[in-house]
Amino acid sequence: MTGLHSRALPLALAGLVVLAAPLVGACSKSAPLNATAPSAVSGTSDAKPSAGLTTLTYKGQGLTTDGGQGYILETELCGVANGAEVAGPYLLWVLTATDASSATITGPWGTAAMTKTANGAFKYVSGYYTPGTLIGTVSASYDGRSTAQLVISHGCAPFNGGAWCSPGFWRNATDGAWALTGFNRNVDTFNPNVYNVWYGALISPDQTLQFVLDNPQTYSGPPKAGTSGYALNAFNATAAMLTDALPGFSFSFAVMTSGSAEACPIDHFGHLK
Repeated sequence: MTGLHSRALPLALAGLVVLAAPLVGACSKSAPLNATAPSAVSGTSDAKPSAGLTTLTYKGQGLTTDGGQGYILETELCGVANGAEVAGPYLLWVLTATDASSATITGPWGTAAMTKTANGAFKYVSGYYTPGTLIGTVSASYDGRSTAQLVISHGCAPFNGGAWCSPGFWRNATDGAWALTGFNRNVDTFNPNVYNVWYGALISPDQTLQFVLDNPQTYSGPPKAGTSGYALNAFNATAAMLTDALPGFSFSFAVMTSGSAEACPIDHFGHLK
C-alpha cells in the first residue's frame, strides 16, 4: 500500500528489551467481558506484600472496551522504524513503583525480570496475547512498599488478513490513521457517508462519525442492513465504512462476525502492519 502517513510515537523508555515467546493461537479474541465495564480501564492495581516483595495484579490499565465486544489496546504502535520496541506483534509492559530497585513480571510466558529504565520505572516486552485474557492473570513483584501501577503502555496486534478495524480502534486512532480514509472525524457526519450502503436507516439528529463512535450505548442497537447487505448496527456500520475506505483493503463481514479484534491492517498512527 502506498501513500501511508507515517508518524512515530516518541518514547521516553530505553534499555534492554526482553521478548517473551508469543502465545500460540493468540489471534483469537476472548469472550466479551462484563458489559458494564467502562470505556477505558484506568487506576492503580492493588499491591500485596509477599515473601519480602510486593506483588500486584494487572487490572486492565492500557486497554479499552470495544462497545461491549471485549478489550483492545488503548494505543497501538507497529514497526521498529515507527518507534515500536520490536518487529511484529508485541505488548510493552511498564511498572511504576517509586521505591523499587528491581522487579519481575509473571504471565503466560512465565516469570521474567523487568528492565529498569529510570528510578522506580521498569519495562518488559512480551509477545502478543489476547488482551482480555491478561486481566487478573499477569502480576508484577518488586522490592518496595510504595503504591505501584502496572500498565500496557502500547503494543501491536497481529494482522491475519480480512480487514476489520473495530469501532474502538477508530475511536482511539490518531488523525494520521483517519487521513488514510479521507474522512474527518469531527466534520463528516453519519447520514451522508454511512447511510444507505452500510446502514439501512438515517439517524436523527445526524451526528459526526466521532460522536457515533463515542456513544456505543446509543448506536449499538439492532442491525439494519443497507445496500451492502451486511446486518450492521450504526456503531459497527461506521467502523465498516472507515475500514473499507483504507486504500488497498476491503471490509470483511466474516472476520467481524468471528469476533476478532485483531484484523486491522494499520496501527493507531496509520502505519501498515
